[in-house]
Amino acid sequence: MNIKKEVLGELERAYATCIMEVNGELTYIVASEGHTSCMAYNAVTKKSTVVWDGPGGTMNIIPIPNRKNEFVATQKFFPTFNSKESMIVHGKCDNEGNWTIKPIMQIPYLHRFDLFLIEDELYFIGGILCDDKDYKDDWSKPGRAVIGKMSDTITEEFELTTILDGLTKHHGFCAGQWKGKKAFFLTAVEGAYVAYIPERKNGEWQIEQLLSTEVSDMAICDIDCDGELEIATIEPFHGEHGKIYKNIDGEFKVISEHEYEFGHVVWGGILAGQKSFIIGGRKGKQEVICYQYDQKTDSITKTLIDNVGGPSNISVINLEDKDIILAANRQIGQVAIYEITK
Repeated sequence: MNIKKEVLGELERAYATCIMEVNGELTYIVASEGHTSCMAYNAVTKKSTVVWDGPGGTMNIIPIPNRKNEFVATQKFFPTFNSKESMIVHGKCDNEGNWTIKPIMQIPYLHRFDLFLIEDELYFIGGILCDDKDYKDDWSKPGRAVIGKMSDTITEEFELTTILDGLTKHHGFCAGQWKGKKAFFLTAVEGAYVAYIPERKNGEWQIEQLLSTEVSDMAICDIDCDGELEIATIEPFHGEHGKIYKNIDGEFKVISEHEYEFGHVVWGGILAGQKSFIIGGRKGKQEVICYQYDQKTDSITKTLIDNVGGPSNISVINLEDKDIILAANRQIGQVAIYEITK
């Protein structure tokens, strides 16, 4: 695996990442969790554009399915862990490259979310960190996972319905497939869960618990190509353990573990033509490591991608001749890409 790093710019407390097409050109978007900007970078020219100057507090930027040049993002997720004013906004870029940002609605303590389609209609799913707080370290009011049908205009408020509650420190959230069905994965102190997307608009959400240990974040990938998905986790909340689980005799068992400090990045997919996990920590050694399976030795290998930056989040895109990792290197206020080739 060959790794080439390129710094795109500086951004204080860089946090949220997104890779999408804007006016037909591949674009990297990174936003701060602080009281500052969101920036877009043309993937070819590397020219930067200000998406917004504030207010900041962005945890996620999600392209809208079946729409061009549009996304939904969070703002005002601050102060961290007491974000009652957290909200979602609609971003749209015109043909001249200018962005318009409009508010949609306030969703207190919304930490993660995604957008998906059921019967060609747009839905929202969100992970709410907690229900409320009396002080910073108050976790006595658990969070929940909610869904809602969005309007055609995007900017109208919509009703939220809880599909799973009682999620203490509901931090982790990702999309994927499980047992051949489209699903979302949710993590909390109580464990890791899979929520299957209904095939019909009025269908019921089916939810299963995968792990019963405290999980901060997770990703899935069939890393050993045996036809069954493995699970990568960070444990516990913002924790020091990066783990990979495999289903062995009907039970998920740890097959790889590495120590981190303030683990925050976990991703699963294809990298350099091989199924991979990426796990990274924000503090300490700030290691971002790619895990792959070696068939010859029947073992998990580790490749260090970087140990300077302490990313909050990454996004990955597979191109024809290379893969790109977009990283929000929060600890040094840096936006960077990593070009990965075989």
